[in-house]
Amino acid sequence: MYSVTDLTELIRRHVVLSADDTEQVDVNLAQLMRNIEQMITTPRWHEPIYWMACEDCGAWVSSELFGPDAAGGGEDGGFRCTECRFAADEDL
Repeated sequence: MYSVTDLTELIRRHVVLSADDTEQVDVNLAQLMRNIEQMITTPRWHEPIYWMACEDCGAWVSSELFGPDAAGGGEDGGFRCTECRFAADEDL
């Protein structure tokens, strides 16, 4: 079994150093990277994290804390934190 370092050295010798020109090296490496990328088993890209301030109290909440149903998001696109949202429900 080869280590990642061994494989890297094989790529350098057989793909990079054996090519006649740098343009062909770039083409070969790009193809190799695409092929390797298809083997990745977990997603590489994550949704960007953003922050929202509660419209009532001003508390900042990270988008990482939002559930799949976007709890706290209002119909107008605003946001209310859990404490303020439930306090408003208790007032009813």
